[in-house]
Amino acid sequence: MTHIETAIRLAGSNEEHPAHVTGFLFKALQHSLRHAMEEALRRNQVDLSFAHFATLFGVYCEPGINGAALARRGMVSAQTMNAVLRRLERDGRIERRPHPESRRADSWYVTDAGASLLQRARVVGDSVFEHMLSALQADETARLLNYMRRCIKALESCAETTGTECHSATL
Repeated sequence: MTHIETAIRLAGSNEEHPAHVTGFLFKALQHSLRHAMEEALRRNQVDLSFAHFATLFGVYCEPGINGAALARRGMVSAQTMNAVLRRLERDGRIERRPHPESRRADSWYVTDAGASLLQRARVVGDSVFEHMLSALQADETARLLNYMRRCIKALESCAETTGTECHSATL
């Protein structure tokens, strides 16, 4: 039994306490996805970690983005993102330019070499995602995406409130 399965068993059954199990399952999915991506990238000789792939993709999607925004999107500290950006820059995959609005921030852009590597990594990533979703029918995949979007929206609205809606538990 894995540590995630043990934690879920101790938290209660899915039917009795779905809220207790949900976080564990999301974390287990994230961990399994990251592991599968890193293994697939390594097997296909794409010299990127999951963190570097995600950052390179973020810079590709938003040319000129600054490190602070990338750190927030990647849910990592500014220091961690800075280390990832510096490695990508050192390896010639991204380039730094002055930020147009702030002298203290840098803007990041994907180089031609970075775009080429990203394309290879996306092919590998697509195969991992397809394998993950192969366990579901098309309508189940659509429902899963809808449910996940609704959960994100609920948490975002929770973060925006100052009332007690998100803090109803008593300690």
